[in-house]
Amino acid sequence: MFALGEKSLQAAALAAACFCAGGGAAAAPFAYITNQKDDSVSVIDTASGQVVKTLAVGGQPAGVATSRDGAVVAISNPAGKQITLIDGRAQSVWASLPVGEGPLGLAMDARGGRVFVADFYENYLSVLDVAEQRVVKRIPVGSHPAGVLVDPDGAKIYVANRDDDSVSAIDAATLEVGKTVRVGKHPFGLLVVGKHLFAANVEGNDVSVVDTGRMEVVKHIPVGDRPYALAAALGGSRVFVTNQYDNTLSVIDTRKLETVASVKVGEYPEGIASHPDDRHVYVANWFNNTVSVVDAQNLKVEKTILTGDGSRAFGQFIPLGEATAR
Repeated sequence: MFALGEKSLQAAALAAACFCAGGGAAAAPFAYITNQKDDSVSVIDTASGQVVKTLAVGGQPAGVATSRDGAVVAISNPAGKQITLIDGRAQSVWASLPVGEGPLGLAMDARGGRVFVADFYENYLSVLDVAEQRVVKRIPVGSHPAGVLVDPDGAKIYVANRDDDSVSAIDAATLEVGKTVRVGKHPFGLLVVGKHLFAANVEGNDVSVVDTGRMEVVKHIPVGDRPYALAAALGGSRVFVTNQYDNTLSVIDTRKLETVASVKVGEYPEGIASHPDDRHVYVANWFNNTVSVVDAQNLKVEKTILTGDGSRAFGQFIPLGEATAR
């Protein structure tokens, strides 16, 4: 999962301009949707809103992460106990690597050099070197780690420890665990906007807001039923939260730190990612086998795209653009 800081959001707006200008000289980014029940990834051209390719990856894929330029895509396969690497230029699978007993949530550094993988069953974070195609370190974390996030500056990695009701911050240079903070009940998805870390608490029906400087909770925001993952848009002024049980997105105003609206999407929404245009968010609906494209400004579903069976897409499944690379 990627984080969105103020600098990143400004850069994302620049990337969006690049995508839209120049008579189509730059291709729109692709969205990579993991389809857990048919062991595949649907590749969506976000310009046309069409699935342009389906890749067989195996192992009931769930998590996904991309480099900023879209050249490297990583998929977690919990059942297959491996990570699949996709060449984002050729749209083809180029490696499958064994990684622990339960790879689930994952995140990637900006340039796609390292992938950080939460092992849900063995309670550590694997550090995968993409060029060497091997795990170079395993970092012990809390119980049943789920969501993973690299912060906007690339200095920290955050891990949601589901069964410990906590989030740990890891120094990206030393790969040592720093401070761990208790949040709500069973945190899963994570997101950083500015100085705040947002954690979706699946069994708390709320989102914890953590001051990243002090690593202290400053607020718990009530949202919908069983919140799972998060994304931001409109310069970070709004955060969107998927609610699995009531088929909605909760919309959080990040200045007020309050839920201000709700948007109906497909059945059992899980993964969510922002588009580099900073205007749209894409939502994977697990039980509908679809992706909803939501306008973050008017809160309307603009399009619904049919994908594969059991679309989950847990992570930043759309690259944010080269202009945002650190």
